[in-house]
Parts: sequence; C-alpha cells; structure tokens
Amino acid sequence: MVKPSSLMSALLNHERRRTRHPAQQRPPLLTPAQSRMLVRVGFRVPGLLIAIIVSLVLVTLVSANSELTGTLGAIAGMWFAVHQVPLSISGTSLGVFPLLPTIVLMVVVARGVHRVSTEFSTRRELGSIFAAAVLGPLLVTAVALAVATDASAAIGLSSPNAFHAFAWVAGIHAVAAAIGVVMGSWDSLGLAPRVPTWVGEVVRPTIRAAMVLIAGGAAISLAAMVASWSTMEMLLDAGNGFVGFLGLTVLSILYLPNVVLGTSAVSVGSAAHVGEASVSLFHTAAGPLPPLPVLAVLPEGSAQTAWFLMLVVPITAAVMLGRDCARRTVDVHYAMSSVWLGAAALGILAAVGGFAAGGSLGTFGTVEITAWSFGLLTFAWLAVVGSLAAALTAWRGGSKHDEPLPEKTERTSEQPVLTPRAQSADAQTIDAQQPAETPPVVHEEHALDAEIIDVPEAVDVPTIAPEPEAAASAAEDVVEAEVVDLVAPPTSDVDEPVEVKSTEDLPVKPAESSD
Repeated sequence: MVKPSSLMSALLNHERRRTRHPAQQRPPLLTPAQSRMLVRVGFRVPGLLIAIIVSLVLVTLVSANSELTGTLGAIAGMWFAVHQVPLSISGTSLGVFPLLPTIVLMVVVARGVHRVSTEFSTRRELGSIFAAAVLGPLLVTAVALAVATDASAAIGLSSPNAFHAFAWVAGIHAVAAAIGVVMGSWDSLGLAPRVPTWVGEVVRPTIRAAMVLIAGGAAISLAAMVASWSTMEMLLDAGNGFVGFLGLTVLSILYLPNVVLGTSAVSVGSAAHVGEASVSLFHTAAGPLPPLPVLAVLPEGSAQTAWFLMLVVPITAAVMLGRDCARRTVDVHYAMSSVWLGAAALGILAAVGGFAAGGSLGTFGTVEITAWSFGLLTFAWLAVVGSLAAALTAWRGGSKHDEPLPEKTERTSEQPVLTPRAQSADAQTIDAQQPAETPPVVHEEHALDAEIIDVPEAVDVPTIAPEPEAAASAAEDVVEAEVVDLVAPPTSDVDEPVEVKSTEDLPVKPAESSD
C-alpha cells in the first residue's frame, strides 16, 4: 500500500519537473536569417574568386590548344598564387606572385564585411561575421590542398606546405575582415568616443604620407619605363603573336605594385634584387632577367649622381607628415610624438610590403626587396625630417597664439551701473590701499564698468562757500571728482550718453581751495 505522503511527494516532484522544463530551453545561437548571412559572408568572395579563376584557366588552356587534364590542379595553383602561397612546379620553386590581385581581393573582402557589419550592433554578431569571413576561405584552402595533391601526377604541381597555406590565407582575409568590421561598426558600437583623439590626428597624416611615397615610386617607375621604351617593345614583340602580347601585357600590369614597391625602396636608400641583378642609389649590378616587359625599369648602366633626386620623395612625405601633425596642435612635443608614431607605422608597413613583394623565381634566383632596410630607412626619413618640419610648423603656429587677443568689453543688462557716488566710494577704497604720497590713479577697469555721465552746458551748478569745519569733507569731494574725468572721459564701449535726471548726486565744487 502506497503511503499518502509518498504519493504527495511524487506529485510535487513531477509538478516541479514540469515547471522547470520550459526554463531550460535556450534560444538558438543563430537564427536562420543570420545563418544564411554568415554563409554568404564566408563563401561569396571565395566563390566569386574561384569562378574568375576557372574562367581564366579555361580560356588560357583553350587558346593554347592544350588538354584539360590538369584543369583542377591549375585552379588550385592560382588560388594559392592569389594568396601569395609559395608553390613548387616540377621541382621548380615559385614564390614571387603579383600583388595586384591580392590587393583587389582584400578590398573586396573589406567592402563586403563593411556592408554586412552596418546591419548589426552587438559584439557577438560582429565576431560571428569576422569568423565567417576567415573560416570560409580556410575551408576552400583545405579543398585546394587536397586537389593539388591529387593533381601532382598530371601537371607536376606539388602540394604546398599546409602551414604556410593556411597562414597566408588566414592572414590576408583576417586583415581585410578586421578593417571591414571596424569601419562598419564604428558608429553602432560607439567606438568614436572611446578612441583617443590622437589616433585620428595621426591616422590621416600617416595615410597622406604613405600616398606620397607610393605616388613617388609610381612616378619614378613611369619615368624609367619611358626612358627604356625600346627595351619594353622588344620584350613585348617576343610574345609571338597577339595572345603572347596580351599575356605579357596583363602580366606586367599585375606585377606593377611589386615594381612600385621596389622603386620606393630604392628612393629611400634601400636596394632591390632580381636574381643576380641589383639596383640602389649607390650601386648597380647586372644579371640575367626574366623576359617580363615591366622589368625594363631596371637601369642598364651604373648608378648616376642624378639618382639622388629620388630622395625628394621621402623628404616630401616627411615634410607633409610633420606639417599635418603640427597643424593640429601648437605643442611641439605632442606634434613630434605624432610624427614618430606615424613614421613607425609606415616603417612596419614598408617592411611587410617589401617581404610580400619578393620570393623565389626558379632558375633566376630570388626576387627580393631588402625588407629590413626598407622599413628602417622609411622610418628614419619620416621621423627625422618630419620632426624638423613639425617643430618649425609648431613654432610658427605657436608664436601666433602666445599673445592673447584684446577682448572688447561690452556692458550688458546684467552688469551693474555705477553712479558717481558709487564711483567715489570705490575710489576711496582703492586710495586707502595706496601710500599717502602716491597720487590717485584712475583704474580703467572701474571706468569701463561705470556709466559715463556728461554734464550739459545749460545746467548751472550753484556754488556754495564751504564753512571752515567742512573744509576736510570738501577736499575729499575734490579728490573724488578727480577720479572720474568729466572733461576727457576714458574710452568706453557705451555708445549713447545718459541724460542727467538730477544734480543732487554731483560733487560740489568749493569756492576756494581747501589749502
């Protein structure tokens, strides 16, 4: 027989379990709409890139009347090339790839993430967007590694190092996605009030200085191409037909950022090497070069004295950096700190760019920019020359603000109006604090605050002879009358004179001197 107490306990426990069951249900981490959004963020750009690569590979193979056996391997190889992953084809290592496709890819990823980030405001959602933008390309990279391993027998493409492949892909997409997330959530997360003001005062001058360095390198490269135009034509004619001419032209355009970085490195005093050939401001060395028309920018002779004019590029960038930093403040120490911070940032970016622009080029050797000297010399030029420019600009700007501008005092309705009797009392207080032998001084601040009273000529002030015992008080009245000069009143901002309503408050002039 079941006891009533046991039955009651069982019913209560059952009821408690029923009431706790709905509370244990948690909302889903992602809604279906958010899941679809993350899939688009993670695979839209990689899918578009794969489609472009497939089109290029098919057009190239068909135009060259080649078999389509190694199509998948070629697609995987181009995926790695866009992400700067070193490859090995038939035992020949290839590590220098054009930077233009990589730059375009990063811009597209940053814009896509920025567009999606503007629709979300929580850190959890923004973190999911960033993770999706990085994990999607990593999954494609894993598939590309498997395809490259399978196609190694057909086209001689060896699968690259997995660590290098994942590191380059993750790094490129992480940087681009981080830029997009920050730009998209700048207002939604309220980052603007949290970021110190000096960050914005350093970022813009640093970007302008970087643009000057890049523009200067591009201008020098263009001038070198024009000077060696005959060599470029000879290399383009070696393409043997329209297809070869078009291929060499497109390849030269893709390698333009690499050439511009090399020219910028030479302009600051560093060196660039293409195999055995090298060039710097002080020395050049000859060597075999690949038949790429854009490499005609390399000089054919020895270093010239006129090459030192290229130093105008880093000097101009440094002057602009220092001037822009100093224009935002008259404190020379603050301006120089901003210059050094911007110079350090550009030095790091120069070293990273110089490292990414180089690599192995098979039988021709190694193409490289001396990354450490490129970054160090960029920092040195910008820091030293920029500090001098900032100091000069801050000194000139500070001299204009050292002396305060005279402020015009205006009487408002809130300021009290002083009568002649109040002026006399105020003057007595001031005279009491001064030595006895010091003549009374008219203080302009009291005169400016007082209301000037002009005595009309038509008013006749009666003259009363003072009694002997009132001589002392009459003398005091004379001193009080001298405080406010009625003949030549001090300059005031009061435009309209005030009419005298009564002469009772005017000081009485004695008939004879008190002496």
